[in-house]
Amino acid sequence: MLIFALLLLYLIWGMNWTVMKIASGYFEPELFATSRFLVGFIVLLPLIYFNKTHRTNFINIIKDGFGNNKTEQGVEISSSNNDKSLISRLNSNSLLWIALVGILHISYSNAVVQIAIAHLGASVSCVLNYTMPIFVAILSYIVLKEKFSFVKSLGIGLAFIGLFIIMNFRMEGELSMMFLALSGALSWAVANLIIKTKLGGLDKLAHTTLQLGFGTFFLIVYSCIVVKTLPIFNLTSILCLLYNGVLASALCFVLWSFVVDVMDPSALAVSSMLTPLIGVLGGVVFLSERFSSRMVFGIVLLLFGVFLVQLVVRRQKKSSV
Repeated sequence: MLIFALLLLYLIWGMNWTVMKIASGYFEPELFATSRFLVGFIVLLPLIYFNKTHRTNFINIIKDGFGNNKTEQGVEISSSNNDKSLISRLNSNSLLWIALVGILHISYSNAVVQIAIAHLGASVSCVLNYTMPIFVAILSYIVLKEKFSFVKSLGIGLAFIGLFIIMNFRMEGELSMMFLALSGALSWAVANLIIKTKLGGLDKLAHTTLQLGFGTFFLIVYSCIVVKTLPIFNLTSILCLLYNGVLASALCFVLWSFVVDVMDPSALAVSSMLTPLIGVLGGVVFLSERFSSRMVFGIVLLLFGVFLVQLVVRRQKKSSV
């Protein structure tokens, strides 16, 4: 069951880069990002509603955010908020942090990735997006004072060498798109750092559904401002939308929660690299994307560097449990 869930998860996520590239022919990037997460949010809501524990935690997070009875995972806390400073109350307000994660990850990161896919293709966009663990490692060193081991330092160094090789052999117009894609990875990394430091004790399904809700809301507002053409609806575009909303968003979150709870962290770090590999292969096989030998070398260096960083981080998590 575990192996099946893992393979299904990485296959769906990896092939989603090809699907998103195909969808760019029918949707403006911002509109497709909005539509896919709206579908995912709608699909997750019944999972919240029909599960009493998730529903209670979901409601309590919202109540806490508006300053009503302070609760933690459905259990009331007797201490009053009246004696806390405004900054302290804001810092402990999970709903505000969830909204910020929704903006950083769901709204910004995924919108710019969708824009990058339209210009760079699925393979390169996928690889650049998976520099996120590198940014997490660097931010953790700066903000959380986490130490760099030799392996982690080696991984970061190899990743940046690979990144330099990739970016050095692109056209000038594509370079700006690469920086945009990297800004999405950085935004995703900041969101993960917030989840790690501020939202670690919350119900995963509850706070992820709220993230989707906030992120989708801001995407709707942004799309209303910038989108100028309506999508082309046909069987292909609808299937792309359903794949992203139902499978890549809603289903994969449920699978990921199951896998994280039962799988060894080091093994998870190794297997997680299947996603960008499948993403690259999907672009090559189904979209006929081609690379020079130097480009392939850069991609391999970058992904191997990310793998080393992921491996160290997962082992640190395991040893701290």
